[in-house]
Amino acid sequence: MRLRKKPLVLTLAVVAALVLLAIAVLWFGARSAAARRAAADYLGELTGLPVSVATMGIGILPTPSLELGGLTIAQPPGFAREPLLEAGSARVALTWRALFGGDPAIRSITISDATLRPAFAADGSDNWSGLIERLSDQGGEGESRWSIGRFDFERGALEFHDAAADSRWRLTAISMGAESIAPAKDFPVELKLAGAAGDNTFHCGIQGNGLLDPDAGRYAARDLALRGWVGGGSLPLAGIELEGGIGVATFDGSSGVANVSAGTMTIAGIGGEFGLNAGFSSESHLEFKVTTVPFSPRTAAAAFGTPLPATADPAACQTMQLTVNGRLEQGRLHLDPIEGRLDDTKFTGQVVPELRQIRIRADRLDLNRYFAPGEKSARDGKATLEATIAELGALDIDAEIRIAEASVAGAKLRDTVLKVERDGGSIP
Repeated sequence: MRLRKKPLVLTLAVVAALVLLAIAVLWFGARSAAARRAAADYLGELTGLPVSVATMGIGILPTPSLELGGLTIAQPPGFAREPLLEAGSARVALTWRALFGGDPAIRSITISDATLRPAFAADGSDNWSGLIERLSDQGGEGESRWSIGRFDFERGALEFHDAAADSRWRLTAISMGAESIAPAKDFPVELKLAGAAGDNTFHCGIQGNGLLDPDAGRYAARDLALRGWVGGGSLPLAGIELEGGIGVATFDGSSGVANVSAGTMTIAGIGGEFGLNAGFSSESHLEFKVTTVPFSPRTAAAAFGTPLPATADPAACQTMQLTVNGRLEQGRLHLDPIEGRLDDTKFTGQVVPELRQIRIRADRLDLNRYFAPGEKSARDGKATLEATIAELGALDIDAEIRIAEASVAGAKLRDTVLKVERDGGSIP
């Protein structure tokens, strides 16, 4: 027995030594400049863009893992100098089964301190379509059988730039967590983000279920619950809270069409529903609809920090309801039709914000209710109306307001038309 045990112990010792040696080689080798260059070259071939890696490490226990630090992916030609993607740290942990030829099961993916910079150039081209197409081609043939046990995205940022529209916006403090991710199966997901627009800041959180089906080109989110806050600028110190949800959001990769249905939102006491349809193919389009429940304009205006002035009739500006349909035509937003009710007045209209074009048609309007308190005489009412029209005339807008029946200063006016022309035009 002793003769047999000694070779066995010796064999185990040699195997252990070889394993330790292999781990040491991997551990030290991964930290070499040559290894980092090889990793960058591989990722560059995968993405089709220049890639650099500042640090790299390999782990063995409890499962094999690879960690890249200071990862950058450069922009395609014709875009800004700042990288398309920067990541402070990206760590991928595999299962032992996947390492030895099993299904590609990833134990976890953790990405920290990353900044993504999507952009449109002046000619309308973008900096991400080529990358997505190239990565899609790497998927190979056959049914997808991968899985991800846990995905975490921490302290991320998104910086968007549209050179054609000369617009920029930035989202920060982005975090995302999801688990049990696999093709064509629902999985729980949580997203948090913050951002700034001008003097205003906001943050929000979303929870729900996601679905990824790359084989069918289908991507979806269901039963999303949203909570958020907006503050800064002219808003009250306490800011404004918002909450809502989305029943179903889908994206069809083959047609490039996205849909949002059964959306709900409540902000500053204004509740409503919304839906959206957008296309991102060669013939892009955007259509949406927002419908509010009846709300108080006075309460909403006060919540936004701009209280409405007192009126001769205290009941004026107490109830309103809106339905807004919107669409993009040749890159220009059209709000058409707009339907609503303010107190006892029903109205319809169209607005083109880029052209500052406004068209409103109302059935009847008692202007006397909206004058300041104390303006009871016909002379006072007429002076207020003339002052209001003069203020409209000073605005750089193209407006046409039609009122079937207007009551003002003791008189009734039928088929009244108020017009405001841009660039100093007169008011008929």
